[in-house]
Amino acid sequence: MQINLGRCLMQTLSIVVLAFIIAFSGCERVQKELVPATEVMSEETAAGLTIAAGTPGGSFEPFANAVAGILMEQHPNGEVSIEPSPGSVENTRRVHDNPNYLGLAFAAETYLGYNGMEIFAEEGAKTNVRVVTLLYIAYAQLAVTADSEIQEFADLGGKNVATGGLGSGTAQTLERLATAAGIWEQITPVYKGGTEGAMALQSGEADAFLWLVGIPNDAIRELAASAPIRLLDLDAPAQAAGFYEKYPFYLSGTIPAGAYGGEEPSDADALTSITRPLPAEPVNTITMPTLLIAHKDVPTETVYNLLNSVYAAAAMQAIMTATQGAAADMTLENAPKAFVTPLHPGASQFWSEQGVDIPQQAMPTQ
Repeated sequence: MQINLGRCLMQTLSIVVLAFIIAFSGCERVQKELVPATEVMSEETAAGLTIAAGTPGGSFEPFANAVAGILMEQHPNGEVSIEPSPGSVENTRRVHDNPNYLGLAFAAETYLGYNGMEIFAEEGAKTNVRVVTLLYIAYAQLAVTADSEIQEFADLGGKNVATGGLGSGTAQTLERLATAAGIWEQITPVYKGGTEGAMALQSGEADAFLWLVGIPNDAIRELAASAPIRLLDLDAPAQAAGFYEKYPFYLSGTIPAGAYGGEEPSDADALTSITRPLPAEPVNTITMPTLLIAHKDVPTETVYNLLNSVYAAAAMQAIMTATQGAAADMTLENAPKAFVTPLHPGASQFWSEQGVDIPQQAMPTQ
């Protein structure tokens, strides 16, 4: 199912994203202020571009909406569609297979797909995929109910774990970490992510819910509002299992205290799961750079102009609002965290002009 943003944007995007798009449609377009945008559209752009996104309640969706808004502003005569998907693994496949696709994917799936490793080994390397930019850092957030007997990652043995859709980066992350910890064969995965995954924990269908997303995230926020939950440390088991050495595209990170929930009220009897800060203390976890990728045949000028628009001050502020602050990671300094495989030619041109060093593995290739 495709959602055609060119025809139904006003009905489908949130008020925040509408404000973001409106910000680009005033008398003086951001695009015109920043770049000498090409007036000639390629056949691929004229025929339409599709952005492979994710599942409802995840972090991919608002970023996809923001990128779509910029592309629509640059190419008003072309169609830009957002296509829901199970997640990172499937998006890597779709971008590889379709010359008019962009998509969101974790650094892990981008790297493994391009090199034909792990889940991609049998089907073949996804060598048409090119990196565009870092979008945000995703945090692995493992939630359990407050009264759960699960106190640490090792306790997931013998449990049902909601872990994103089959073919998602979250599901792959659980399998990698659980395999490294020696408990994967004891876990029953429930392939539901976002809002569905949170509901699975709430209903008892799952004993835990893992979601690899930005902070804050609506699915986790809504889950915390429905009942008291806890977030578990994933960094300690990763360190103990040599996880970072085996999978260098993961990073160690921390979910800050109070990432979900507000200040405690003065009346202790009035405390609810909505007002309690969650987590009460910082929680260490594993993190993953999340990238915008594109098929190598998406026009160079399209990607170049997109990046020029994205990194303009007005656009960044709008994206920050649309993503509830998750876009704070989109800095020039953080950009190299996305350079795990070759860059798209348009991205290479942009980053070179910004003075960002491009490592050998990220140099453009045919």
